[in-house]
Amino acid sequence: MRVGVVGGGVIGLSTAYYLKKLGADPVVVESWTLGGGCSQGNAGWVCPSISSPLPAPGLTLKSLSWMLRADSPLYIKPAALLKLAPWLLRFRSFCNHADQKRGIAVLAALNRFTMERYDELADGGVEFEYSRAGVLMVFRDSDKAAAAQKEVKLIAAAGAASCIELSEAELYEREPMLRPGFRFGLLVGDERHVRPESLTAGLGAALREGGAEIHEGTLVTGFQTRGRRVRALVTSQGDLEVDSVVLAAGALTGSLTRMAGWPIPLTAGKGYSITIEEPVNQLRQPLYLGGAKIGLTPFRGALRFSGTMELSGINRRLDVARIESLRRQVGRQVDIPEARDGGRAWVGMRPIVPDSLPVMGKLPSRDNVYVNTGHQMLGVTLAPSSGWALAGLMLEGTAGVGLEAFSPERF
Repeated sequence: MRVGVVGGGVIGLSTAYYLKKLGADPVVVESWTLGGGCSQGNAGWVCPSISSPLPAPGLTLKSLSWMLRADSPLYIKPAALLKLAPWLLRFRSFCNHADQKRGIAVLAALNRFTMERYDELADGGVEFEYSRAGVLMVFRDSDKAAAAQKEVKLIAAAGAASCIELSEAELYEREPMLRPGFRFGLLVGDERHVRPESLTAGLGAALREGGAEIHEGTLVTGFQTRGRRVRALVTSQGDLEVDSVVLAAGALTGSLTRMAGWPIPLTAGKGYSITIEEPVNQLRQPLYLGGAKIGLTPFRGALRFSGTMELSGINRRLDVARIESLRRQVGRQVDIPEARDGGRAWVGMRPIVPDSLPVMGKLPSRDNVYVNTGHQMLGVTLAPSSGWALAGLMLEGTAGVGLEAFSPERF
């Protein structure tokens, strides 16, 4: 079976990898370069124990107004507010305990296979930077620490690993680079991290070595159809005949599903990061700054700090003010001399739907078009499990895990 996979990020490449593993012939079509989108500059955390939906109980109209402030961790660009209003109202409808509990449960079910799938990639010859260092979460404020611990316990109750409370002395012993003032710590010891650029490069190399067809710099502009089936991808480089299609183009997937007759309310939650090569000081393990909602990741010969969620529509514009805010917050809280003006700035579009759960399965409007997108900030965490599950559904008729909660039919 010749399967067109539209999107060469971590989700699309993972899907193509497992399609190939199950005997299909994937044809990866990427409008830019493999791994050049949201997969390129994110934190790289593989974190089942802190995987939860974005809508949270207690979100009020007042707290939504705080999100209009430029220094808010979750920022809604005022110029985009009118266009985003219907999406935001749907998002707010999921800000309740019942939907949060349900979301945590279905994410945990998919995450039960995360570490097994990552080990499978590594054992199968996919080369990528991979570490099992855990995640250290630190807080200055007891209320924020208690809220984080409550959420981790909810996720643990659904099947993920639990965390360990650390005293002030213990957290500074674990991470001497922290500046004074932190009083509470949580250690999530079973979590891992990858350098995401190395993961997409490794998956791409494995696919090429296995004979997969890959088209970079190629834009999908439409579909040739016969009845309810797509028979070819119409691209900027010519038509590509296919037997089935997977739409996995991140935040750009929404325009593709509309062309396929099934609109999905997908927007971009833009994330920012700064990567410092050969830092003067290096962290011992990934670090989460609880109050600021910023993650820092040590790589081999590099250090990356990332954070913020900007809702401003589908665009790749880099807001310099957001980068400067990220630099200031990190510099105040961690001893990183380069935080002030060093490193390489990046922005990427995380794909998000209003309930912030992945969208996986067959489009109801077509008999041979599937979708794999909407993983919000959990793309790296869920990519191998999502690719494995969708490939199984397509080629064997079973995903190996329940995907009903992720079905595109919910829209």
